[in-house]
Amino acid sequence: MALNQSDPAYNQAMTHYLAGEWDAAREAFEQLARSHPDEPFILLLLGNIHYSLGDLETAVKTYDRATEVNPEFGIAYYKQGVCYYRMGRLEEALRSFKAVINTKSQSHAMASYFVGLINLFLGRDQEAGAGFEHLRSQSKESLIANFYLAQLKIKQKQFQEALPLLQELAEQNSEFAEVHYMLGVVHYGLHNNTEAIASFRRALEINPADERSKTKLTLLTDVQWP
Repeated sequence: MALNQSDPAYNQAMTHYLAGEWDAAREAFEQLARSHPDEPFILLLLGNIHYSLGDLETAVKTYDRATEVNPEFGIAYYKQGVCYYRMGRLEEALRSFKAVINTKSQSHAMASYFVGLINLFLGRDQEAGAGFEHLRSQSKESLIANFYLAQLKIKQKQFQEALPLLQELAEQNSEFAEVHYMLGVVHYGLHNNTEAIASFRRALEINPADERSKTKLTLLTDVQWP
C-alpha cells in the first residue's frame, strides 16, 4: 500500500516524532511499517526513533530493512554507520559509510569524514588519506580534512604537501595553537628555521603550556624557554 501523507495515522505518528515522544512514536511507526512494509521513509524514521531511544541494535536492523527496500537510500546507510560507530563495530561502520559514498548521497561528505577517521584510528594511513581527500573535495567550506591530512603528511615526512594545508587552516583560524605547532614542525622539516621559530612562538602565545613548542624553540634558539 502506498503511503498517503494525509493519512491521520501518519500525521499522528509524525506529531509524536516531531515532539520527541519516542515511545508513542515507536508504537505509531511500527504500525505504519506493518501496513507499509515497502516504504523506506517509514523505516528510516522508525530507525531514528530506536536510535533516540538508545536501542542501537534495533536501529541498525531497521536501517538495514530500509536499504533492502531501496538500495540507493544513502541517508539510511549513513545513520546505520553512525550506530555501528557508536557501538564500536568499526568495520561494519566503514561498510555502511562506504555505501553512502557509493550511492553519492547528500550525506557523502560526512561519510567520507568517518571513513577517514575510522581508518586513521585503525592505522590505515593510505585509506584514511583517501577518505579525507574525498571530504576535502566534496566539502571545501570545511577545513577539518586539512587538519587530518596534514597530520598524515607530517607522519610520512611529506612536509611540502602538508604546508599549504596548514597555511589554509591558519588563515581561517589564527587562534588554533595546534596548527601553529604543526606549521613549526613542517617548517623545521623543510629547514625553514626562521619560519619554524615564528610558528612555535605563535603556538606558545596561544597556549603557554605547550611543552612541545618550548622544547622545539630551545633546540632552535639555544635559549631555555620558561
